[in-house]
This record gives sequence, structure tokens and C-alpha cells, in this order.
Amino acid sequence: MKNILFVSSVLALACTGFAQKIVITTNYTADPAPYVHGDTVYLYTTHDEDNADGFMMYDWLLHTSTDMVNWTSHGAVASLGDIKWSTKTNGAWAEQVIERDGKWFMYVPIHGNGISVLVADNPYGPFKEPLNKALVWQREHWNDIDPTVWIDDDGQAYMYWGNPELYMIKLNKDMISTQGSIVTYPKIKDYQEGPWVYKHGDHYYMTFASTCCAEGIGYAMSDKITGPWTYKGDIMPHSSRSNGNHPGIIDFKGKSYVFGLNYELWRYKSEKMGQKYQHKERRSVGLSEMKYNADGTIQKIDYWPDNGVAQLEDFDPYKRVEAETMSWGEDVRVRKSGTAGNTVITNLSEGKYTKISGVEFGDAGAESFSASVLSVKKASSITVRLDKVDGEIVGKAEFSADGLVTVPLTGAVGKHDVFFVFAGDFEADYWEFEDSKTSIPQGPFCKAKLGDPEAKCDAPVVGAKVEGTANFIDFENYDVGGAGKAYYDMDTKNQGGEYREDRVDIVKNGDGFAVGYTQKGEWLEYTVNVQAGGKLPFELSYASGMDNTGVRLFMDDEPITDTLALVGTGDFDTYGTFKGTTTKELTEGEHVLKVLVTSDYVNLDWIAFGESEGSAEDIRNGTTGIVPKIALNGAGATGAAGMANAFARAAGSYRVFDVMGSELGNIRLKAGATLTDLKAGLKTAGFGSGVYVVRNPAGKTLKLQVGE
Repeated sequence: MKNILFVSSVLALACTGFAQKIVITTNYTADPAPYVHGDTVYLYTTHDEDNADGFMMYDWLLHTSTDMVNWTSHGAVASLGDIKWSTKTNGAWAEQVIERDGKWFMYVPIHGNGISVLVADNPYGPFKEPLNKALVWQREHWNDIDPTVWIDDDGQAYMYWGNPELYMIKLNKDMISTQGSIVTYPKIKDYQEGPWVYKHGDHYYMTFASTCCAEGIGYAMSDKITGPWTYKGDIMPHSSRSNGNHPGIIDFKGKSYVFGLNYELWRYKSEKMGQKYQHKERRSVGLSEMKYNADGTIQKIDYWPDNGVAQLEDFDPYKRVEAETMSWGEDVRVRKSGTAGNTVITNLSEGKYTKISGVEFGDAGAESFSASVLSVKKASSITVRLDKVDGEIVGKAEFSADGLVTVPLTGAVGKHDVFFVFAGDFEADYWEFEDSKTSIPQGPFCKAKLGDPEAKCDAPVVGAKVEGTANFIDFENYDVGGAGKAYYDMDTKNQGGEYREDRVDIVKNGDGFAVGYTQKGEWLEYTVNVQAGGKLPFELSYASGMDNTGVRLFMDDEPITDTLALVGTGDFDTYGTFKGTTTKELTEGEHVLKVLVTSDYVNLDWIAFGESEGSAEDIRNGTTGIVPKIALNGAGATGAAGMANAFARAAGSYRVFDVMGSELGNIRLKAGATLTDLKAGLKTAGFGSGVYVVRNPAGKTLKLQVGE
């Protein structure tokens, strides 16, 4: 009984003040490098491994927030493996990230190997190294750590770094090259490491981790970005509660904040396990509001406040929210999922939970809760509770298979902290609530709704003689109603960006559109009018650069076909047709057709049910049925294989992209190359197993699988 009471008290503590000392709970984190861009704080951190005694640091993580209390974990955005010129397997130390001219630059020390710079097209990465060498490396110099970068008002950029010396060098506008010589500064009183340089008002600040050990946070000021620096005292005094420290300071939405280090997460976990706390390098990021005096000096903070910082705005639940968003997570972890760079929370089982602070449901309240779940290994559930981990239950989602589960809610009214309490064994991708305003009844969609949301759309005709457009179901015209009702899409973004503005990935297909970037488990629904019942023939138009893919058809959630085995068409721009017959007799009247994607990566164009004279494709295209042969440039193959081989026959540079559209590099092929040569070239160039999009010299693209 004592043990039960002890655990309960610890859990209660985690949900109150103690939790607020710990900004990120999904990992041990250190060396906070916050950056404000738009209405979001991008918090980059280092990462202590779970079993670390000393420093075990292999990668750099990203977390984001708009309210300073609820944070979304995005996993690793770079690792030591991205530093190709270094052989270091440990030493991913304190970083800083800054944006310039639409590019994001990450400055990272490789302990003992200098400072490198990585570049990305967005704050989420992936960050890649452009130089294949150190940006700064004073040979055999172990003091080249903890870079901090500032771009001054005149556009000149500066990088400071160093322990126990303080160094500076100017950066060129490209941010990946330097100018002039390294400057070594006179010793600043109490300076140890971890410099953070910035400007506030008319003053420049050099903040730092003060003399080890234990470290506090000190600062100096200057009228110029280049100094000289005048010591002013402590922001946070030395404290035995935190052996190390590393400041990161920002202004955000009218307030100033200082980030740094503590060991409170490891202390909490030790106590939870009934163990006496012993110092290990398992750090956690701390956060406090910071205030300036009239003369620019900074008011002292004793330690990270028990109550954390005030939430800047209410949390809006009526939108898609990544499941890895939380103010507290009890023993949950995050991982990358899929080739699209998506992140999910994992390790969800009995006793695990996440908390969202300050959720505003409004006076009307939420009517339903939806969650996207995956890797479901047994019967599982998510219980939605208010204000406490054992608080009022307003809904419970139960499931035993992957997909999107939706349940009604009662009592989710007004403003609350929300707890998602887990049971079973599964992972979660995202969730959202719906109220009477966001809830949309499911119904047919047509092009007229793009201009007039109130437009009436006729349901496609199923079972009549196929002779006009009414007999064709265009896959991009899935029902209105939203996620969990009319469709289920796993991607975090609309990758196609065409035709409609929700989460389904729609791509151009000639003068029309198709649904693309599909993943296993996704589905779309269509309200249809069955005019002729029975087992009906159908014809389906699709494209795929994969050798094999598949879909399955349902009517009113009952299967009407087996899985349709769709062979590859050579690439995602070449469409073919699949002809089949339903395995179940259809009944006349209004029904809901569901198309379930059973394996990754197939573009879906249209489907037609019913008898037709000749090919439905010819009726669709208004042709006579005479189809011209496709020249294969002497490939000697026919069908999909021939088209795929023809793709790679031209000599030149082939550009390689991931499925999100980020360019990864290129390979060169000789004249007469085959698809086999293309895949071999990717492997030789260092591209591992996975799915890639390749663009040939003529501008044609092909999506293909490399390796397993």
C-alpha cells in the first residue's frame, strides 16, 4: 500500500508545479536554442540518451510551441551521421539555428572536431551539410563548442563560441563561409561556456553558463555586437540543483524568456522508481519569464519557477493536433513514421498519458473526439479526462485496428486541462475535436462547391449503362464531411496542393486531377446512387511507379471486392485501368462507397460501375477505342516495364527527391541505361532502402522503391 500511495503522489506532483519545471518530457533534452519565426517558437535541443551516465549525445531535436506551455515534439532534425567528414560517434553538443533568406542554418559542434554548419529549406529539416568540412576548427582544439549566431541590423552575421575562452568570427551573407580572422576576447568574469548573443532594445547581451560547477547563468552587455563586453552579474545564480547550464533567450508575444538546464526530469523518474537521486547527464530544459530594468540590466531569477510560465493563449482543440503535442507526457516517446517525415507518439500502454493545458472548448462544447492510431497490437483505448489524470471522463475511444476512430463526447464544455489516458498497445499520430460549428454532415461533393459551399451536388450513378460523366466517380470528388467521416489521410500536410484545401493529397493529371501520395490504411468515401443492382462490372483508372499496389472496395462498410492487385504502370504520370466485377450484389438506392488503400503509393483517377460498349476509358476520354502505341526507345520491353525502362535511357543527370518533394541529390547515368541501372546508381550514390522520386533529363518523374 505504501508503494501505491507513493506512485499516486508522484503522479499528482507531475500534474502540478513540478511538471512545469520540465519543458520537454518525451526525451532528456539540453542546450536549448529557441528561435522565433512568425507566431511560433522553434526550440532546438541536444539529446541525452536514456541510459547516459556521462555525455551520450548523438542527434539534435526540435520542439515547437505557440503558447509556451504546450509543445510539439518533432523528433531528430539532424544527427552525427549527417556530418560526413567527421568520424565522431558521440559529441552532438550545443547547437543554434537561425533563418536567413528562406534558408535555415544549424551550427553544431562536434566535440573535438570543430564546428560544422548544416542547411535546410525549412525549420523541420532535414538539415544537410553543404561543405563536407568544418566551418571552424582550431586543429586539435577541444574548445570549439557552443556556437551562437546573430545577424546585426546592417546584415552582418557573427558567430561566437568557446569554453573556457570566448571566440568570434564574422560570417559571410551565405552563412556557410567566414571572413577575417578568429577574435579571442578577454576573460569575462564568471564566464565558462555556452555563450548566447542577442540584442534587446539598444543593448547587446552576451549571456553564458557561469563558472562550473554547479553552473548558473551570467551576462555581460555592450553597445556593439563586437563588444567590448562588460560583466553585469547573474541572471540565475549558481545552484547545486543544476550541475550544468546553457542559456537561450528570446522575446515572444510581448514577453521575454530565458531557457536553460535542470535535472528535474531525471530526479522525478528516480523518485518514481523509488531510487535515491544520483547525478547523471540526463538533463531537461527549464524555462522562466525574464524581465529587464529601465537601464537594460536583467532582473535576477533564483531558479526555474515551480509554476512554470503563464500560457499565452487558450489552446484551440477544433483543428488537427499532432498527438506529440503536450505540456506533460507520462513515459511516452516520439518516433519518425514513414518516408514523409511524420512523427508519432509511441510506447502507449496502461498508465501512460499525455496532458494538454488550457484547452478552450467554448460554451457549446465538443461533440466528438477523433484519433488516428497505428501499430495497434491488441485491443486498446484512449480515455479523455478533464483537469486530472483521474478526472471526469468525457469520452472513450476503443479500437483494435489501425485507422481513425471517432467517438461522441459529453461534458467537454468550457476551459480545461485535458488528459489522454492510454491502455493497450499502440501508437498515435494526431487527434481533433469537433463541435456544432466544425461538424459537417457527410454528403456528395462536386466542382460547384468550390465556388459555393451551399451548392447541391448530385450523387454519381452506379449500375446504369456507362455512357456519360454521371457514371464516373472521380476520386478527387470524395464526400464533404471532413477527416474521419469522408476520408482518412495519414500525411501531416496536403502534399499535392491541388483542387481542394483539406488534407487529402490531390495531384494534377493532365487537364484533371487524381488522388496521390497514398499510404496503406488511407480511405475515401463517396455517396452514390445505385440504379441497377446485382454483381456489377467496374473499371478503375490508376497510376503507380511501384511494381505492385492495391485497393479494396466497400459499400456501406461491407466489402464488395477482394483486394484489387494493381500492377505498376511504370510511373505516377502514366495511367492504366483495372477491370473487375464486384463479389457482392449491390442493392438499389443511396449508399456510401469506400475505397481503402491496401498498400502504399497508388494514384487514383476514377472508377465506373456498370455495363459499357467497349472500354469505359474510351467513353471517359471521348475516343474511338483506338489507342496509339507508346514508343519505347528501343527498350524491347512492353507494358509497364518497357515504359519504366524507357524513363532511364537518356544520358545525363537524374535528380532525386524524397516523397515530400525535398531534393536529396542527383546521379548520372550513361546513354542506354535501364531501370535496373537507375536503381543500382541510387545504391552506389549512397541512397539507402526506401521510396524516391526521380526526375530524368527530360523532366519526367518516376517514383520507385530501392531495396526492401
